[in-house]
Amino acid sequence: MRKNLWWRRALAAAAALCLSTGVFAAPANAAAAPTVRIAAVKASPVRNGGQCPASTVFSATVTVKGAARLTYRWIRSDGSKSVVKSVRAGARVTLRERRSFSGSTRGWQAVQVLSPKKLLSKRAHFSVSCEAAPRDGSLSEVPGQARPAPTASAEVTGDGYSGTCPAGGGTLRFTGTIKVSRVPAAVSYRWVDSDGGALGIERLWFSGSATRTVTSGRAYLTSQSGTRWIEILSPDGRVLSTSNRAPYRVTCAADPTPPPVVAKVTNPWVTPAGYQGSCTRPLQFTFHATLEVSKPAKVTYRWTRSDGTTVPGAIEITGNDLTRDLTLTWPVADPARTSGGSAWVEVTSPGHARTQPVKFTIACVDISFSETRVASPAQPYTGACPVTVRTTATITVTGGPVLVWHYWRYPGTSVTSERISGSRTYTRDWVENGTTTGSTALGVATGDDYGHWKESAPITWSVTCRADEPGQVTVSKAAVTTWSGEPGACTTANPYQLTAAAMVTATKGLTYPLTVTYRWRWDDGGFWQEEKLQFTEPGTRRATHTWRTSRSHAAKVWLDVTGPAKVQGEPGEYSLTCNGKPPTPNTAGKVVSVTNPAITPSSHTGACPVDLKATATITVSAPTSVPVEYAWRFDNNTSSPTQQITFPEGGPLTRTVEWKDWRAIASTGGRVTGYLQVVTPNTAVSEPVSYSVTCG
Repeated sequence: MRKNLWWRRALAAAAALCLSTGVFAAPANAAAAPTVRIAAVKASPVRNGGQCPASTVFSATVTVKGAARLTYRWIRSDGSKSVVKSVRAGARVTLRERRSFSGSTRGWQAVQVLSPKKLLSKRAHFSVSCEAAPRDGSLSEVPGQARPAPTASAEVTGDGYSGTCPAGGGTLRFTGTIKVSRVPAAVSYRWVDSDGGALGIERLWFSGSATRTVTSGRAYLTSQSGTRWIEILSPDGRVLSTSNRAPYRVTCAADPTPPPVVAKVTNPWVTPAGYQGSCTRPLQFTFHATLEVSKPAKVTYRWTRSDGTTVPGAIEITGNDLTRDLTLTWPVADPARTSGGSAWVEVTSPGHARTQPVKFTIACVDISFSETRVASPAQPYTGACPVTVRTTATITVTGGPVLVWHYWRYPGTSVTSERISGSRTYTRDWVENGTTTGSTALGVATGDDYGHWKESAPITWSVTCRADEPGQVTVSKAAVTTWSGEPGACTTANPYQLTAAAMVTATKGLTYPLTVTYRWRWDDGGFWQEEKLQFTEPGTRRATHTWRTSRSHAAKVWLDVTGPAKVQGEPGEYSLTCNGKPPTPNTAGKVVSVTNPAITPSSHTGACPVDLKATATITVSAPTSVPVEYAWRFDNNTSSPTQQITFPEGGPLTRTVEWKDWRAIASTGGRVTGYLQVVTPNTAVSEPVSYSVTCG
C-alpha cells in the first residue's frame, strides 16, 4: 500500500509540514499575492566519472517576496521525489540536495515549489559513469570482451470483484511472470497503474531458472476500474519493454442503508528507526501512518510526540482512492542530549482511531585518530626508486561496535567498510617512481552517517630518488585492492572485483627499444597469459590484472618478468570472505599447466555450417578432490559452455579435453583468437590459438 501511494504521501507530507510550522493561507484582502522566482538550477558535477559510489550535488536559488516560509521538494526523472521541506523565505535562498549513486546512471532533477505558490523550475541534467567491470561473478575476464546483456519480457494477469464492498475495503491481486533470455541475470522492473502511475522500482536476480513470478496488490473501498502492467527498465531507468495491460474492475452493490464513515489508521513506521553515528549535527526523523476511510469525508487528526508536542491536521478525502499517507517530521537539533523518542497519530473525527506508538533510537558514536604517520621508508627518504611508501593511521571508536566506512585520500582508494569497536589500524602502500613530496589522510564515517566524512590530520612524506643502477629491470611489490559495485557482503549477486598492480622499471643501462615480457602468478600454482610492456626509453610502466569473484579465497600474487632477464616481484597478499564462508586451503591437486591448444580446422573456406573442434592438454600436480572446471574464451565476445573433468586417485595426471559440440554457421570476418581458461581449483590459461571461417 505504501508503494502505491507515494505521490499522495508527498502531498500529505506537505500538508503536515504546513500544519507543524504554522503556515496558513492569509485572507485574500490581507496582502498582495506572494511572488516566487527560481534561478541557477544546476547539478555539480554535471558529468561524474570514475569509481563508485559517486556523489552529485543539485542546487537552485529561489527568491520569495510576500511570504515568510518556502515549502518545496525535488522531483526526479526516475519518477521519485524527495521529502517535502520548509525553509525561511528571503531575497536569495539556496536549496541543495546531495545524492550518492552506486552505479552508472543519468537523468535530471528539478525544484517543485509547493507554497506560497506552486512553481516548477527548469531541469538540471546529470550523468554518472562508473568504471566498467567484468559482469561474470566468478571468472576472470579479458579486457574489452563485454558479454551481451540478457533481455527480459513480462506477462500480467489481473483481478476483479463484484458484490457488497466490505467495510474498511478489500484488495485486488495481480500476478506477473518475468522471463529472461539467459541466466544468471539481474532485472529491474516496476508496476504501473493507469490510476496511480508508476510504483517503486524493484530488482530480481535470476540464477537457476529463467522465469520468476512477481505479485502486486491494490486496495479498494468503492467501485472502480483500470489497468495495471509491468515495465522492464535499464540500469539508467529507461523502459526496455512493457507487458500486456491487465484490466481490473470493482463493482460494489448498492447498500439501502448507507453505513457511517469509518476511519482507521494503520501501519505506523518511522524512518530512520535507529541512528548510530556522530551526534555533532542535527538529525531528522519522519513518522508515517496509513489513513483509510470507508467513503469520502473530511478527517481531522493529531500527532502526539513523546515529549508532549501535539501537531493537529485535517484532510479532505475525495475520489475513488480513499487511502492517504499521514506524516510527521521530528527535527532533533542536539542528538547528543536524547536517546530517542516516539510518536503516534489518532483520528479525532469521524469516530476515533489511533496507532500504537513507534519509536526511534539514537546511539552516539565518536571516532578519534592517533598514530597517523609514514611507517616506511624513514623520512625524509633518499635512495633508489621506485620505492614503496607506507602510511598508517589508527582510529578509536567509542560507542561501538558500529559499521565504519573508510578510504585513503591519496593515492585514492575505494570506500570499504567493516564493523569496529575499540581501536583499528589501517595501512596504505603505494609506489613512488621519482623525487616527490605529498600528503594523504584517512577519511572515516559511520554507517548511518555515510557522506559526512571525518579526516585524520595530513600525513606528509618526502622522497628523493638517486640515479638508477645501470642495466636492470626492477619490479615492485604487488599491491592488491578490492572493490564492490554496492556496499555489503561478497555474494553471487554482489561479486567483488580484485586488481593486482606492480611497477616495472627499465633503467638507463638497457638497450632501447625494449620489450619486457611477464605473466602474473599465484602461490596456489595459478598463472595468467604472458603479456608485454614496450619501452622506447628508460622509465616505469604499470602492469595490472583485474578479475572478479564471489568465491572465498586467500593467496599471494606477484608479477614474474620472463624477459629480457628473469625477475620475480615481491608477492602481495589478499584474503576474501564470500557468502560468509572464510577461505579454506586446497590440499588436493592443482592445475600446473594447460598446453597444446588447437582448433581444427584452423582455417575453413567453403560450405557452412561447419563443425569445429577445440582441444588442449591439462596437467595437475596430484589427484583433485573437486572437478577441474574450464571454458574456451574468444576475442569476438563468444565462449564455450563451462565444462568439467576429473582426476581421480589412480588415474593419469595429464588429460586432453575436447570441445566438439561446436558449429560455425557464418563467416568470422577474419581470424578469431581464443584460449582455454581453467577456473577451479586454481586459475590457469593456455597460450592463444586462432581460427577463421569463410562461408562460400
